[in-house]
Amino acid sequence: MSPLPKLSHWWSVEAMIASYNHVYKVVYNTQYYEMGPIGVSDYGTAPIASFQLEFLAMDDDPHRVVEAIRKYGLNGRRHVLNVFHDAPSVRDLKAKYAEYGYEFVRTGPILGYDIPMPVRGETVEVVKIETQEQLDEVNAVLYLENETIHPETLRNPYIKNFAAKWKDHIAGWVQLVTVYPGAGYIHQLYTLTDYRNLQVGTSLMARAHVECIQNSIPRMTLVSSDMALGLYRRLGYRPLTYFTVLRPKGESF
Repeated sequence: MSPLPKLSHWWSVEAMIASYNHVYKVVYNTQYYEMGPIGVSDYGTAPIASFQLEFLAMDDDPHRVVEAIRKYGLNGRRHVLNVFHDAPSVRDLKAKYAEYGYEFVRTGPILGYDIPMPVRGETVEVVKIETQEQLDEVNAVLYLENETIHPETLRNPYIKNFAAKWKDHIAGWVQLVTVYPGAGYIHQLYTLTDYRNLQVGTSLMARAHVECIQNSIPRMTLVSSDMALGLYRRLGYRPLTYFTVLRPKGESF
């Protein structure tokens, strides 16, 4: 990827794109490629989202980005567009893309963290999932809350899954992706309903940090849910880059 001229932490964008696309490729055989001003995540029929294509703006010029999307050939498939920027909001971004038929959906941060050492110890037991038996044990519990760890990730060297236990009961899990050189990416973090506010999330993140240290990975990045944002901020994560999601006007999904 070529960095956008005005982004000071372009690595966080690269790490995010490389990491989540890697997981989807492993699990669903999706595709990611670049076409000049745009990156393209083609999800096909994978049950990832209500849209099939996710375009990523690799150029500051909305005209070049939109023209590249039009030339791509949508063939009736739904899509969204992600535009990256340094500030929490860009005053004229919405207006510029509105001229090309796109409307605002949301803006969110890409969080980052430097790992000088494990910031906190594990207060809950955390185990690395390395066997099918371990995976089946965790999934039997996660299934009850519509969560699952895909078995394809068990065999991939760049995807690490960890499970937390509270008094011998599965309490949560985290998925760490290390495909991007020098940065880990938290793709999933989930604490089961009955075990929240017991330091489960903190323990899972501490274990992910240790894994990165052991593999000489100095930085972390992630995109947070609203629920987990407070946890990440307490651990020292801070916004590095922002992305604004846009969709064609009139479409709702």
